[in-house]
Amino acid sequence: MIKHVGNCPERRNIWNPEEVVYADEWEKVNQNQPGTNGRLGYLEMLLNQFDDSHIGVSSISQRDAFVAATIIQWLGTNIGQCFIEQCEQKIRGTKPEFECAQKMAQKLK
Repeated sequence: MIKHVGNCPERRNIWNPEEVVYADEWEKVNQNQPGTNGRLGYLEMLLNQFDDSHIGVSSISQRDAFVAATIIQWLGTNIGQCFIEQCEQKIRGTKPEFECAQKMAQKLK
């Protein structure tokens, strides 16, 4: 059985709540559930080829799951949140804030 847990899973218990939410939600949406996406999780949906019935066969590896879970958990870190904020600002057409890291540092105080 594939585990959708990334590098440094212990951080899910001791660090910021955003990191925990990203990691936990990613793990949940990758559990195979009857009646949902042909029983496939999000990573399987992203990496698999489908036939006309849109039902794929899981062929992801533990390494695939580890790398994806690590990146998703990273999005919840201070640097990951800055990355998301910068992308969102570009999407909205506003100037990315240079002070993102400073804002995150203040949040931790």
